[in-house]
Amino acid sequence: MVKHTGKYLKEERLKKNLNTAELSRLIGYKNVSKGMNRIVDLERENIIIPEVLVKIVEALNLDHSYVNSLIEKDRAEDKRAFEKWLSEPIKMYYVIRIIPAIYMSYALPSYINSEDEALNFVAEIAREKHKKCCLVLSRKEKIFIDEDSQIEGRFEAEYGDESYPCVRVK
Repeated sequence: MVKHTGKYLKEERLKKNLNTAELSRLIGYKNVSKGMNRIVDLERENIIIPEVLVKIVEALNLDHSYVNSLIEKDRAEDKRAFEKWLSEPIKMYYVIRIIPAIYMSYALPSYINSEDEALNFVAEIAREKHKKCCLVLSRKEKIFIDEDSQIEGRFEAEYGDESYPCVRVK
Protein backbone atom coordinates (compact mmCIF):
# COMPACT_ATOMS: atom_id res chain seq x y z
CA MET A 1 0.00 0.00 0.00
CA VAL A 2 1.32 3.43 -0.92
CA LYS A 3 2.10 5.65 2.05
CA HIS A 4 1.42 9.13 0.80
CA THR A 5 3.28 10.99 3.56
CA GLY A 6 6.57 9.10 3.22
CA LYS A 7 6.42 9.17 -0.57
CA TYR A 8 5.82 12.94 -0.63
CA LEU A 9 8.63 13.68 1.84
CA LYS A 10 11.08 11.56 -0.15
CA GLU A 11 10.08 13.26 -3.42
CA GLU A 12 10.54 16.69 -1.86
CA ARG A 13 13.93 15.73 -0.36
CA LEU A 14 15.11 14.49 -3.75
CA LYS A 15 13.83 17.63 -5.49
CA LYS A 16 16.14 19.59 -3.21
CA ASN A 17 19.02 17.22 -4.10
CA LEU A 18 19.48 16.11 -0.50
CA ASN A 19 20.48 12.62 0.51
CA THR A 20 19.38 11.22 3.87
CA ALA A 21 22.72 12.03 5.51
CA GLU A 22 22.49 15.68 4.46
CA LEU A 23 18.88 15.95 5.66
CA SER A 24 19.86 14.26 8.92
CA ARG A 25 22.48 16.95 9.54
CA LEU A 26 20.09 19.68 8.41
CA ILE A 27 17.47 18.69 10.99
CA GLY A 28 20.08 18.69 13.76
CA TYR A 29 21.24 15.11 14.25
CA LYS A 30 24.77 14.86 15.58
CA ASN A 31 24.49 11.09 15.16
CA VAL A 32 23.89 11.20 11.40
CA SER A 33 23.22 7.45 11.16
CA LYS A 34 20.42 7.69 13.70
CA GLY A 35 18.88 10.60 11.80
CA MET A 36 19.19 8.73 8.51
CA ASN A 37 17.40 5.72 10.02
CA ARG A 38 14.56 7.95 11.22
CA ILE A 39 14.25 9.54 7.78
CA VAL A 40 14.28 6.17 5.99
CA ASP A 41 11.72 4.77 8.46
CA LEU A 42 9.47 7.73 7.69
CA GLU A 43 9.91 7.57 3.92
CA ARG A 44 9.59 3.79 3.54
CA GLU A 45 7.40 2.65 6.42
CA ASN A 46 5.55 5.85 7.37
CA ILE A 47 6.86 5.51 10.93
CA ILE A 48 6.23 9.02 12.17
CA ILE A 49 8.07 10.55 15.09
CA PRO A 50 6.30 13.91 15.45
CA GLU A 51 9.39 15.94 16.41
CA VAL A 52 11.37 14.53 13.48
CA LEU A 53 8.50 15.12 11.07
CA VAL A 54 8.19 18.77 12.12
CA LYS A 55 11.93 19.30 11.62
CA ILE A 56 11.84 17.67 8.17
CA VAL A 57 8.83 19.73 7.09
CA GLU A 58 10.56 22.91 8.23
CA ALA A 59 13.95 21.96 6.74
CA LEU A 60 12.34 21.21 3.36
CA ASN A 61 10.14 24.32 3.64
CA LEU A 62 6.93 22.33 3.13
CA ASP A 63 3.32 23.20 3.89
CA HIS A 64 2.40 21.77 7.32
CA SER A 65 -1.30 21.63 6.41
CA TYR A 66 -0.63 19.61 3.27
CA VAL A 67 1.59 17.14 5.15
CA ASN A 68 -1.10 16.78 7.83
CA SER A 69 -3.68 16.06 5.11
CA LEU A 70 -1.40 13.29 3.76
CA ILE A 71 -1.08 11.83 7.26
CA GLU A 72 -4.86 11.77 7.60
CA LYS A 73 -5.19 10.16 4.17
CA ASP A 74 -2.69 7.45 5.18
CA ARG A 75 -4.57 6.84 8.45
CA ALA A 76 -7.92 6.56 6.67
CA GLU A 77 -6.48 4.04 4.19
CA ASP A 78 -4.81 2.07 7.00
CA LYS A 79 -8.10 1.96 8.90
CA ARG A 80 -10.01 0.75 5.82
CA ALA A 81 -7.39 -1.95 5.21
CA PHE A 82 -7.57 -2.99 8.88
CA GLU A 83 -11.37 -3.20 8.81
CA LYS A 84 -11.19 -5.33 5.65
CA TRP A 85 -8.57 -7.62 7.23
CA LEU A 86 -10.63 -7.84 10.43
CA SER A 87 -13.70 -9.03 8.55
CA GLU A 88 -11.90 -11.90 6.80
CA PRO A 89 -12.88 -15.24 8.35
CA ILE A 90 -10.29 -17.43 10.06
CA LYS A 91 -10.40 -20.74 11.92
CA MET A 92 -10.51 -20.44 15.69
CA TYR A 93 -7.20 -21.15 17.40
CA TYR A 94 -5.68 -20.72 20.81
CA VAL A 95 -2.54 -19.18 22.23
CA ILE A 96 -0.65 -20.25 25.36
CA ARG A 97 1.59 -17.87 27.28
CA ILE A 98 4.72 -19.93 27.76
CA ILE A 99 6.44 -17.28 29.89
CA PRO A 100 5.70 -13.56 30.05
CA ALA A 101 6.11 -12.07 26.55
CA ILE A 102 6.52 -15.49 24.87
CA TYR A 103 3.43 -17.03 23.30
CA MET A 104 2.75 -20.05 21.09
CA SER A 105 -0.34 -20.53 18.97
CA TYR A 106 -2.04 -23.84 18.24
CA ALA A 107 -4.83 -25.07 16.02
CA LEU A 108 -7.89 -26.45 17.79
CA PRO A 109 -8.61 -30.14 17.31
CA SER A 110 -10.82 -30.87 14.30
CA TYR A 111 -13.64 -32.27 16.47
CA ILE A 112 -14.29 -28.85 18.02
CA ASN A 113 -17.14 -27.18 16.20
CA SER A 114 -18.51 -24.47 18.47
CA GLU A 115 -17.33 -21.54 20.55
CA ASP A 116 -18.47 -23.27 23.75
CA GLU A 117 -16.51 -26.43 22.91
CA ALA A 118 -13.44 -24.34 22.08
CA LEU A 119 -13.76 -22.33 25.29
CA ASN A 120 -14.06 -25.48 27.42
CA PHE A 121 -11.09 -27.07 25.63
CA VAL A 122 -8.82 -24.03 26.10
CA ALA A 123 -9.95 -23.51 29.72
CA GLU A 124 -8.96 -27.11 30.45
CA ILE A 125 -5.53 -26.57 28.87
CA ALA A 126 -5.05 -23.41 30.96
CA ARG A 127 -5.95 -25.33 34.13
CA GLU A 128 -3.82 -28.39 33.32
CA LYS A 129 -0.74 -26.46 32.26
CA HIS A 130 -1.35 -23.65 34.74
CA LYS A 131 -0.73 -21.14 31.96
CA LYS A 132 -2.62 -18.13 30.69
CA CYS A 133 -4.33 -18.77 27.37
CA CYS A 134 -6.23 -16.87 24.74
CA LEU A 135 -8.96 -18.29 22.54
CA VAL A 136 -8.98 -16.40 19.26
CA LEU A 137 -12.50 -16.69 17.88
CA SER A 138 -11.91 -14.44 14.90
CA ARG A 139 -9.60 -11.64 13.91
CA LYS A 140 -11.97 -9.37 15.76
CA GLU A 141 -12.79 -11.30 18.91
CA LYS A 142 -10.70 -13.08 21.55
CA ILE A 143 -11.18 -14.44 25.06
CA PHE A 144 -8.40 -14.39 27.67
CA ILE A 145 -8.34 -17.22 30.22
CA ASP A 146 -6.22 -17.26 33.37
CA GLU A 147 -4.17 -20.11 34.85
CA ASP A 148 -7.18 -21.28 36.89
CA SER A 149 -9.32 -21.57 33.73
CA GLN A 150 -11.34 -18.46 34.59
CA ILE A 151 -12.27 -15.98 31.87
CA GLU A 152 -10.29 -12.78 32.39
CA GLY A 153 -12.06 -10.91 29.63
CA ARG A 154 -13.55 -10.92 26.19
CA PHE A 155 -12.11 -8.35 23.81
CA GLU A 156 -12.89 -7.00 20.38
CA ALA A 157 -10.09 -5.63 18.23
CA GLU A 158 -10.26 -2.02 17.15
CA TYR A 159 -8.13 0.00 14.80
CA GLY A 160 -4.81 0.78 16.49
CA ASP A 161 -5.21 -2.03 19.04
CA GLU A 162 -2.28 -4.43 19.39
CA SER A 163 -3.50 -6.53 22.28
CA TYR A 164 -3.37 -9.88 20.53
CA PRO A 165 -0.77 -12.06 22.18
CA CYS A 166 2.09 -12.33 19.74
CA VAL A 167 5.79 -11.93 19.30
CA ARG A 168 7.13 -10.08 16.30
CA VAL A 169 10.70 -10.79 15.30
CA LYS A 170 12.31 -8.48 12.77
